Amino acid sequence: MSDEMQVKAQRRAGRRDGLFQRSGWWWVDYYDTEGKRHRKKAAPDYQTAKLIYREIKQAIAKGEVLGVREEGLRLTDFVDKRYWPTIKSALSSEEQVRARAILDHQVIPRFGAFKLAKLRREDIERWQADRLATVSGSTANKELMRLGHLLNRAVTWGYLKANPARGIAKAKENPGRVRYLTAGERDALLKEANLTLRLYILAALQTGARRGELLNLRWTDVDMKVRTLTFRRTKNGDSRSVPLTDTLRDALQSLPRPLNPDSPVLPEREPKVLSRSFARLVGRLNLKNLRFHDLRHDAASTLTMAGVPQRSVMAILGHRDPRMTMRYQHLTPEHLQDAMRALDRPSMGSSGATVGEAG
Repeated sequence: MSDEMQVKAQRRAGRRDGLFQRSGWWWVDYYDTEGKRHRKKAAPDYQTAKLIYREIKQAIAKGEVLGVREEGLRLTDFVDKRYWPTIKSALSSEEQVRARAILDHQVIPRFGAFKLAKLRREDIERWQADRLATVSGSTANKELMRLGHLLNRAVTWGYLKANPARGIAKAKENPGRVRYLTAGERDALLKEANLTLRLYILAALQTGARRGELLNLRWTDVDMKVRTLTFRRTKNGDSRSVPLTDTLRDALQSLPRPLNPDSPVLPEREPKVLSRSFARLVGRLNLKNLRFHDLRHDAASTLTMAGVPQRSVMAILGHRDPRMTMRYQHLTPEHLQDAMRALDRPSMGSSGATVGEAG
């Protein structure tokens, strides 16, 4: 069949040059730059549908038709209608506050008006450079990670072909704070705290849990027989189980256990109220440079100085990245001195060699 005969046959069947008719409407039929076929309802009359079809073909030629969902979707609409409603339930209450603050105060003001498909790597790198001029590397990296996660979801759900933030180097971060407790400081905190604060301090010291994880701990997460606590609402969204120490187990057994297993284990407090109570106690004891989160540092340092393997410390703290655990492993000078004594073993001096002799 000749080309002319094919065209005539298509027109008799209600088809003309990339358009076809169905139920009184003309539809466009085309392939995008990825080779994916699209069929879209265009117009009730042929001439208007033909104009729409030509515009689409011109856009394809310019690389403007990418074969993704809702190509004109702006980032702010993607956040509010797709991203946030889906991911927020996987975050702890504290992480929800942090994530939403990054979205509302940084990401949306900068990129909200961008169409997702038009966001480019250079736009993101310029934003990162601007942020590094005013905030720490750690803060800039957290903001970049949130944007990266948002764009990864867009790729997974078909709104983007590729993540433009992928491969952007993180900023260099300053070393984490080196703060752990002496035995005297631990004793003073536990002795001088009121009953409620003492429970939180003890739990933090003996589990390495974050403030929010302790606040969200429920009786259903406590297994006295197996002797574990399970933290389900964590910063990274992964639950983890931590063995109960004898001291913490005894403290929890002394508490009244309600009939409702979803009741909180520790007395309910607002996060900021708990932190302020701890700060007042620290001030009263004249302890320098100490925050509630440092109790987590102390747990990690204590485990490390006891010779607990790094993998075990990672599991207890709930870290995915070994580098995060390394930041908590601050050894005391006394512990390092004990380690160095291993080099000063008797055999080193038994050969009679002295400094300066040929080896």
